[in-house]
Amino acid sequence: KQYTLSRIRDNLPPPAPDAWPVLIREAVRYTGEQDTLPLCPLWIARQFKEASPLCEGDTCGAEALSLMLARREWREGFLAERMQDEILQEQILIETEGERVGQINALSVIEFPGHPRAFGEPSRISCVVHIGDGEFNDIERKAELGGNIHAKGMMIMQAFLMSELQLEQQIPFSASLTFEQSYSEVDGDSASMAELCALISALANVPVNQNIAITGSVDQFGRAQPVGGLNEKIEGFFAICEQRELNGKQGVIIPAANVRHLSLKSELLQAVKEEKFTIWAVDDVTDALPLLLNLVWDGEGQTTLMQTIQERIAQATQQEGRHRFPWPLRWLNAFIPN
Repeated sequence: KQYTLSRIRDNLPPPAPDAWPVLIREAVRYTGEQDTLPLCPLWIARQFKEASPLCEGDTCGAEALSLMLARREWREGFLAERMQDEILQEQILIETEGERVGQINALSVIEFPGHPRAFGEPSRISCVVHIGDGEFNDIERKAELGGNIHAKGMMIMQAFLMSELQLEQQIPFSASLTFEQSYSEVDGDSASMAELCALISALANVPVNQNIAITGSVDQFGRAQPVGGLNEKIEGFFAICEQRELNGKQGVIIPAANVRHLSLKSELLQAVKEEKFTIWAVDDVTDALPLLLNLVWDGEGQTTLMQTIQERIAQATQQEGRHRFPWPLRWLNAFIPN
């Protein structure tokens, strides 16, 4: 009733039948749920009020509504475009081709106070390991740039890894994880699955596919948990890949529980249909590892990531044991056969 009165008062054209799919897609983005649509008459009236100058005839069709949404995105997209330019001009280093050990593309949502639109962009997470006492250094936390939820996600990730490896002794490696070229506070656990994959890559010395970005939280059992801002995250990485030319190997990994939140742009959906871009939905981090590292986490009759890590740990432990002789007796080690 309120929308009807508002339409009469503002002399708004009624929606044409083909306008509803466009409106519903935007409504899903607004609510963040495919099964939930907004009932706010002011929100509905705003869409048609902005589209009314573009309408031809007595009704507001899909073409006018789509054009209005595109113009709104252009008006509100200045910051997103500037951030994309920084990446395309290689001032922010994000790779979308090739492989790197201990480096992965995570997905972030950027929100500025007073800015009308949140936008997504890829973030480069790196991990390096070295001989040490088993400490996992969260550089963001030590620099006081990481929040409590981020720290919790890091500890959960470490707990999963230690539980899976089932070591009888302390791990002989130390690791450092950080968001590269990040100079502001970082919080949330939506990158914990990406951090875990980067850590596994560094421990196993197996490279990560840079064609793929990943988002999602992880629990102590390795299960992928849903996160927010999914549409913006996917579209942010797609925009970079599209500018650099799609090669058919690029895509994003998301938690399966997030599929119900998808409401993506038409050009992205078209790229998925043409198999130029892929969206993988996973239930567990072990489902994501073969896509990113081309090796399974665990299994029989094949080389696995767990086996590779355990072999590196055994080798490092053996070398460390050799160096523990008292220094006057170390010269005798030269005469001990290997």
